Amino acid sequence: MSQTTDGALSPYSAIDLTDEIGALSTMVLAGLGVDVIRVEPPDGHPSRQRGPMLREDQDSSLYWAQMNAGKRSVILDLDIEADRERLGTLCENADFLFESDAPGAMAERGLGYADLRDRAPQLIYISITPFGQDGPKSMWAASDLIGHVSGGLSSLVGDPERAPLRPSVEQAYNITALNAGSAAMIALHARNLTGRGQHIDVSMQAAMANTLGNARLYWEMDGIITKRAGGARAFADRATRIIYPCADGYVAFVRVPASIHSLHRWMTAEHGDPQFDAEYWANIPIAGDRTPSSEEVAELEAEIEAFFSTRGAQALYESGQQFNVMICPVNTMQDIVGSPQLAARAFFTEVDDPALGHLKVPGAPLKMSATPWQSHPAPTPGQHNYEILTPANQSQTERV
Repeated sequence: MSQTTDGALSPYSAIDLTDEIGALSTMVLAGLGVDVIRVEPPDGHPSRQRGPMLREDQDSSLYWAQMNAGKRSVILDLDIEADRERLGTLCENADFLFESDAPGAMAERGLGYADLRDRAPQLIYISITPFGQDGPKSMWAASDLIGHVSGGLSSLVGDPERAPLRPSVEQAYNITALNAGSAAMIALHARNLTGRGQHIDVSMQAAMANTLGNARLYWEMDGIITKRAGGARAFADRATRIIYPCADGYVAFVRVPASIHSLHRWMTAEHGDPQFDAEYWANIPIAGDRTPSSEEVAELEAEIEAFFSTRGAQALYESGQQFNVMICPVNTMQDIVGSPQLAARAFFTEVDDPALGHLKVPGAPLKMSATPWQSHPAPTPGQHNYEILTPANQSQTERV
């Protein structure tokens, strides 16, 4: 199939009224070709003030540049009736509206789903909030941190003898945003069948609770609370170490029964003298009543750690691949930027940002053979007011 210059979702348009909890959803859609219109208040969107800043002035946010790449910007004051009407007119021609106000806030402006349903029956209206549109906590405010702790993830992060931790970057916001984008695509399919849009209610707490995997199931099925395991993989009330230090950083090695024979062969070939019994360890389960004693585990891990400690992460990675051992460097941000694999896939792209100049930015998380990812800079405040808000330009958008 020949490649086009259009994105996979180029016929569609979205209105973006979100804060940080939803910014990634519309950024991904913009990369896929959706015409995303970022609605900003008269003073500009608050996230334009978020660091890190490229320069000392407050108009050089790298956060804004990444999370709003590929979007267009209009300035609307939703406290003014005329601008609320302008937004309503935009909704008549849009496919999606993403918003993250408290439940009822958009309805108070006459812009709730029920207000727009008849005026814009095709509109898929996505509401992203910390706890959802109903329930006893629906009106509670929350941050990314609260998303982690209310969804249960923080209880599994950190060392077991210390307090729970929050992952260092905003995973709760981002996972919630990706759920919202996925839900929008499902609703688009439903609209293709029914001809009508619908209201999507996305809860950050529910999105995070859905990431806990078998930790939740251990409690539901066996009454076992999975504990924090630090640099290990938790299995119910037990854990298997994963992170090991090496000569120049850390590596992740998955010590499961299926990997033990391969590890033994590797250590022997690399002039080591492994003392552990590979046959014994290959037949011991990682959970249940037949797990090894803590003393046995400590002896095995001391051997593995001694082997890894004399070698660099990349050398271990490349050598381990030859012996079918699941091992990988724990990449730093410097490693990511310099990754030959990401470079070979052209993950980082270059754009000319109207506010920041020439930038190298993260690009496509996926590749589509016929409809390439769209890489464009983030907009300046109100950059597209004329072309979007001028009545002659507000024609009906053709939809597929």
